[in-house]
Amino acid sequence: MRAAFIAVSALSLSLISRPVVAQTQGTGQIGPSVENFQAAAALRPVASAPEQSANLSTVTVARASKRTGTALMIAGAAALVTGLIIDEDVVTVAGAIAAGVGLFLYLR
Repeated sequence: MRAAFIAVSALSLSLISRPVVAQTQGTGQIGPSVENFQAAAALRPVASAPEQSANLSTVTVARASKRTGTALMIAGAAALVTGLIIDEDVVTVAGAIAAGVGLFLYLR
């Protein structure tokens, strides 16, 4: 009875839903147009001094390091909690190490 309900539900959902853009046939544009790219390029500022671009690249690297550190802390904490729940020492230690490396990268 339960399997029949699931089958009928899946069939009815597939009949009701509309196809998404990627599933339609034709030449529908999915990404931005050439005009959008040209307008965006016209709005970008041109780097006038090499010192300014060097500072921007340093800031970009620092932000990337913070993002990587944040991601490692989150993933490490998740692995640590998962290891504690399933009582697996290797996963717990690996999660703690990943969270520690993430904290190091975030604070650096």
